[in-house]
Amino acid sequence: MRSRARRQYPLPTLPIGLLLVVGWGALWAETGLGQSGRPTTSGRRTTVLHVIGKRIEDPNQPRNLLTPTEVEKREQERIIPRDVVSLYDGGVMQRIESFSPDPTPARIVVLLDNSSTLRTDLRKLASVPAAFAPEIYEGDQVMVIGYDLKPEIITDFTDQPDQLQGTLNLLRKTDAPRLYDALLVSLEDVLRPAVGFSKRVILVVSDGLDRGSGIRFEQILAQLQNENITVYAIQVRDRTRGALRKDQPKPVEVIRQLTEGTGGKVYEIEGDIREAVRDICDELRNDRYQLTYYPEGINPINLRRLLLSSTDPTVTLRAKEWHPPLSPR
Repeated sequence: MRSRARRQYPLPTLPIGLLLVVGWGALWAETGLGQSGRPTTSGRRTTVLHVIGKRIEDPNQPRNLLTPTEVEKREQERIIPRDVVSLYDGGVMQRIESFSPDPTPARIVVLLDNSSTLRTDLRKLASVPAAFAPEIYEGDQVMVIGYDLKPEIITDFTDQPDQLQGTLNLLRKTDAPRLYDALLVSLEDVLRPAVGFSKRVILVVSDGLDRGSGIRFEQILAQLQNENITVYAIQVRDRTRGALRKDQPKPVEVIRQLTEGTGGKVYEIEGDIREAVRDICDELRNDRYQLTYYPEGINPINLRRLLLSSTDPTVTLRAKEWHPPLSPR
């Protein structure tokens, strides 16, 4: 059974743009561990991958009433051990230093496309943050940001149901969507200062269309991967109807690369929103693992494909699909 978040006193808000340098520096000094392969104090390059690991239930196995002891044993058996997991980085098999469940709380940004031509209505948009109210776990907090030409905080980080359920009157559909710029602000001003949280997540509610952002798609995707931000998406019908776009991927391809490239997952807005949000929260709490390794035999200036596999046929694994090239100094 979930333990729902119950705050005893109000927390200070985190307006966009504050605490970036201080938060990053303090935590860096404390941990000495980069989020995506930055050098540690020992000089060795430590890389952390966030992995969704699940065991496939056998439908032929009878489900009997279990005693509390048997339930605890069953839960222990569901934990995936390190020795059944294999990792290839750039085609080279790596030695996994650690692979363990991550029970820590999450910081989740719900990023709503609030532009005028999006093919859905405000009530549907508002239903997404509202669906988090009964689903977030103790310690988790959700921020809601709407964007058109620029991003705007609708609800600051909170675990309070009334704030997550009361976003409808704060939404409006105007102007054009600058998705990439909104992702950049969410990363730099909201989630990067929260570097102490391993679970940093953006839920994009959009069709993937961008018009006029100052950053290119491949640049923002690389930054999300470098920071180990996981992107989920609730996908809206493509307003361009699949039209080709000059020097940019199609909106559908944007959503696919954002999610697959960071280890997230796509849901359809025409589906059950509450079920989608429940699935996201359950993954983050019950199926999230941290994998740590020291890359060997790789060239960091190249884009490197990542491949996770398991010798256990009942285990499925999902993580970001590649490391972006290391930018030259």
